[in-house]
Amino acid sequence: MILKDAKGLHDLALLLSCPGCEIPAPRLLTGEDAPPAGSDEVADDRARAAYRARLDRLDEEITDARAGGDFSRLGRAEDERDELIAELRRAYGLGGRRRRLGDPGERARTTVTARIRDAMHRIEREHPELGRHLSASVACSYRPERPVHWQL
Repeated sequence: MILKDAKGLHDLALLLSCPGCEIPAPRLLTGEDAPPAGSDEVADDRARAAYRARLDRLDEEITDARAGGDFSRLGRAEDERDELIAELRRAYGLGGRRRRLGDPGERARTTVTARIRDAMHRIEREHPELGRHLSASVACSYRPERPVHWQL
């Protein structure tokens, strides 16, 4: 299989060359660790409390709508809850750590994730079994279910 050169393929090659190693996105992007984070948090404590309160109200609304058989109201509440959770994921990273506006590490993570995802889609089109393997094994590291020897 021959694929057109792409940065995401280089990112994958680096991850595959070191199974089990966590490689930070800024290092994949630039070869260096991330510079200091931006100054302002994406969501401050007040916003976090407001999100939590709205999620609590939505959970109550979902329970009431489900109990009352009001499927239209249930659908709207579940949709809003899903959107709110997606927004929280954008504001808070893994383990609930706060993301910052203008954070170079966050920009690197977003860029590298898109590059790797694109490369894996291209691989899957050409070699579905390999694409599935990579999709199941790659995040910010390569963790295969069983050891694999790669010749890169």
